[in-house]
Parts: sequence; C-alpha cells; structure tokens
Amino acid sequence: VMKYTRMLPVEQLFTWDDCGHFGLTKYILMHSVIYRTQMLRDCGLALPRHTFYVDNIFVYVPLPECKRIYYMDIDLYRYFIGREDQSVNETVMIGRIDQQLRVTRIMIDSFLLERDVKSSRLRSYMMGYFTMMMAICSVLTKLSEEDCADERLKTLWKDLKEYDERMYRRARYGVVGFFTNLRGRAGDKTTPVSYTHLRA
Repeated sequence: VMKYTRMLPVEQLFTWDDCGHFGLTKYILMHSVIYRTQMLRDCGLALPRHTFYVDNIFVYVPLPECKRIYYMDIDLYRYFIGREDQSVNETVMIGRIDQQLRVTRIMIDSFLLERDVKSSRLRSYMMGYFTMMMAICSVLTKLSEEDCADERLKTLWKDLKEYDERMYRRARYGVVGFFTNLRGRAGDKTTPVSYTHLRA
C-alpha cells in the first residue's frame, strides 16, 4: 500500500509549498495520482507510442502545472505484481533497457528544473524522482548483456550534462547516483544491493 500521509496534508486543498520531504524511496506513482483531463491537455502531455514505462512521463511532466492538490488516504487502484512477463519484472526491464533510456531522455528534455519549476519543494521532489530514473538506467545497464547498452548510458549522462549541468551533478554525484555508478568489482558488488534498496 502506498501512503503519503507523512508528506502530504490529508483531505484538504494544498500547494507544493505545503508538502513535507519525500524520502529516497517515496514517489508519487501512476496508480497514486489522478489529474484533471483539461490540465493534461493544457500542458501538452504527449506519451510515446509502443513504449513501456511511460507512466514515469505521465506522473512527472504535469507536476509543475498542478497548482492545487488534494490527497485522499484511500486505495483507488490495485496493481497486481509478481507475474514473470510483467513489465516491471527485473528480467523484462533489462530486456527493455532501450525503452527505459528513451523515457528518461524525454524526462530530461521536459524541463530545466531551476528555470522552469518555481516551487523549491516541487523542484527538490522532481530532482529526487529524476535521480531515481537515472539510477535505474545505470543499474539495468550494468545487468544488461547488450553490447551497446553501456555506450547508450554514457551518451545519456553526457547529454544530461550538456543540457543541465546542475541536474547532472545532483543525479550523478549524490548518494544514489554514486552507489549505482561505481565501476569495477566494487560496482559489480554494490550495484545489485543498491538496486534492491531502491525497489524496496
């Protein structure tokens, strides 16, 4: 069960500035959010076709347009987990690393966080969410057997640095980025452990 009672006021209208701190593994996921349809139209949300993991775009991109928020501490959605062919199964995710990288690149191109996101609380949350996405890309790349996966990840980090160096530094050299991007034997041992904690 996903609960946000420590971060969000319950059953009242509020803004991002009224939110508490989101921990490393606490994120607003697709099955936890409902947007007004008109707001999605107004912000021009477009999801790539025939692509998995677009729920990350759906949750992330409209956030700065949310001026008023209402949180109900109830379960609206039941998500069945545990199927071997499920998109979030680790083996399936490794096989679809190209789609994970594509979704993360769209998230990069959506904002310059310091310029485009006015609320510091929201900016901090979005940075944390994005850092998690880059960490997942880094871990899945290490676990992938595709020859070109590592090069595609390097290109993604390079493009992020060129697009927004501040965002790059926070995603790459913060605690999560550091431990999911270690090289050599240390990285081989640390990466799976880091990933397990991120998914817990």
